[in-house]
Amino acid sequence: MSNPSIITIVEQMKHELAHQVPYYFPWGNKEFTFRDLPFSNKHLINEHRDQLERLPQGKTYESYTSGTTGIPYRCIRSAEEQCKLSAAIFRNRRRWGIPLRHRMLLLSNRMSDEPKMMEHYVQQMSIQQPHFIQGRFSSLYQLAQYMTDKQIEPPPSLLFIQNWGESIIPSQRAFVEAAFGVRLADYYGLEEMWLIAFEAPDGRFLVDEQVVFVEVIDPDTLEPVSDGEYGEIVVTSLVMRTVPYVRYRTGDIGKIWRDDQTGSLCIQLMPMRMSQIVLPDKRVNAAFFRYFDKFFYDLFKQQSIRQFQIVQTAYTSFTLRVAADELVQLDHLEKSLHTLLSNYLHVEVNVSLERVSRILSHSESGKVPFFVTQVQTEQAERGVMI
Repeated sequence: MSNPSIITIVEQMKHELAHQVPYYFPWGNKEFTFRDLPFSNKHLINEHRDQLERLPQGKTYESYTSGTTGIPYRCIRSAEEQCKLSAAIFRNRRRWGIPLRHRMLLLSNRMSDEPKMMEHYVQQMSIQQPHFIQGRFSSLYQLAQYMTDKQIEPPPSLLFIQNWGESIIPSQRAFVEAAFGVRLADYYGLEEMWLIAFEAPDGRFLVDEQVVFVEVIDPDTLEPVSDGEYGEIVVTSLVMRTVPYVRYRTGDIGKIWRDDQTGSLCIQLMPMRMSQIVLPDKRVNAAFFRYFDKFFYDLFKQQSIRQFQIVQTAYTSFTLRVAADELVQLDHLEKSLHTLLSNYLHVEVNVSLERVSRILSHSESGKVPFFVTQVQTEQAERGVMI
């Protein structure tokens, strides 16, 4: 599974950490491997930021995560790190044919399907003649619908469109690509360290091993999983030194494997993060949804399903919210989800189906989460439905 050269890099990196970063000083006089280092996450870094953060001389760049998984997190990068991360993204986009001097049209995270906003972006496409358009998949889909309804042709300069930070619904991908007349490139990254993986023109979703080292672990045992098995994605940045992201738990569920012919590291993500299901006596990582791959495949393959979301409304009550055509039959999905949840949670659950016209995105991030819990700790103790 592992690339020998990148293993050498992270093994060298461990010595730098143990002798230059105070948090890792306890490992300075030990014999240890890179995988002996502890996992990290936003909470650990916030708690020990004084031992981890090394502010460089010169200009720095700050940004914040959206806070959809907790308190917004402050990201800080040196000018050198910013340059290296930008270069990595550009290197992957070059595979799609963009010139050195290129034009990009960026869609807003808070994009709506109001005619005025759609007209604005159509006008910008005509004026800017972008080489690529970047946005959340849901935003690209909305614009594609408007262009199709109004019979608007894409700009002739367009080389590809790029998803940014949202799961692609395969059944809608062909429609979006047809409306824009070009291929869609998927992107996976974090605000903390930017690029993790970028889709190649041949359809493979490739980890950029020049900037990250990726592991996949069982979120319950924290042990590595076998090649091609779903687990939690853990990432180490090979670029970031201002704040080192070492064995950083992303909360994303996916699997990795090596391409037999090219040796490239491929990744596939599931459409949910590791939020938690609240039960009367415990919390269960929503990562157990990794065993539901067939269920999600059935949802994704149906052309008539536009969006879906699983919502925990009380301890043992779940709602499957689906935006789909009126004539499509969904009862089998409700029954399937009931069986899966009951079996894996080891409790009897109530599952209901709710048809909606649209599932709204998060007000800050612009993303549509595929699983949310509405049960808060204090209210869960009293069994109160929110």
